Amino acid sequence: MEIVTALLLFLNGNMIEHVYKTDLKACNESKKIAESVVNTNNVVFICKKVKAKVVIDQDTQSKKIVKVLDDKIFTGSGTAFFISDEGHMITNHHVVNYCNITKVNYFGKTGTAKILAYDRINDLALLETDLNPKDKFNISNKDAKLLDDIYVAGYPFGQAVSSSVKVTKGVVSALAGLQNNYALVQIDAAIQPGNSGGPIVNTNGDVIGVAVAKLDYKDAMESYGVIPENTNFGIKSSILKNFTSANSIKSPDMDSKKISTEVIGEKIQNATAYVGCWTAETKIAAMKTVKTVFGEPRLAFDFICYNNCKQRNNDSVCQQQCSLK
Repeated sequence: MEIVTALLLFLNGNMIEHVYKTDLKACNESKKIAESVVNTNNVVFICKKVKAKVVIDQDTQSKKIVKVLDDKIFTGSGTAFFISDEGHMITNHHVVNYCNITKVNYFGKTGTAKILAYDRINDLALLETDLNPKDKFNISNKDAKLLDDIYVAGYPFGQAVSSSVKVTKGVVSALAGLQNNYALVQIDAAIQPGNSGGPIVNTNGDVIGVAVAKLDYKDAMESYGVIPENTNFGIKSSILKNFTSANSIKSPDMDSKKISTEVIGEKIQNATAYVGCWTAETKIAAMKTVKTVFGEPRLAFDFICYNNCKQRNNDSVCQQQCSLK
């Protein structure tokens, strides 16, 4: 294995060819020629240094790449929480949608997660891991009520601040999301990029929602002339319960009884985990040629106007605000 410069060819986001180049200058020259010949959005050429298995071609005595070993880079993070003793977890679909590799960090252990099912419309994903959880969350059988006390758990800004789970407290401030989206509940507890997919927990320690988005500042300034404060959203427990039931994940029919904040804190620590996403750099470039609801791909990042854009039928203003810059 060695580090070499390669011209990589991607078709529909999948690497199908890799050609050895002596340096980046030579690679870029070949790339320019290739792009002039192949004119389609489905094909993308990338020059980069990669870890590769290289052999000497017996005919030309030049180096030849046999296999690119690693071209994946860290592209984002979110939060997930356990809902079964078998390691099943819930997060947002947008957290893991474009990941080549999804890893879960839990009490110093790292496990690889597999996407078992997803709901693109309601932004939910069911993951399977080989981790053994210390605890799990029950999903509330009742949607939250106005002014219910709630806790939001997750990893805002990834693990940049610390590797410990963070919790914010608030209340349910509305029973619908933007544009009267009744699949969502509005909360005033703070959420940040990295909170996506995290549990919204009631005073019984049951999940009443899944953190998904916060109102976009730029959009609010344009629409209302003010900067919003504490305007955040979660996916309702009834939507989540339908999703898990459809995928044969059972949850108790009876809601839990009210518990102390100390017990809630322990449950949050023991049933919440950090999710990291690794994506091929070349796949990112290839995805940028494909039209998405935002004009450009969201990858695994938390885009705070996701639901706002969805509810506004992805109009041009929304697309401009939500595009990946």
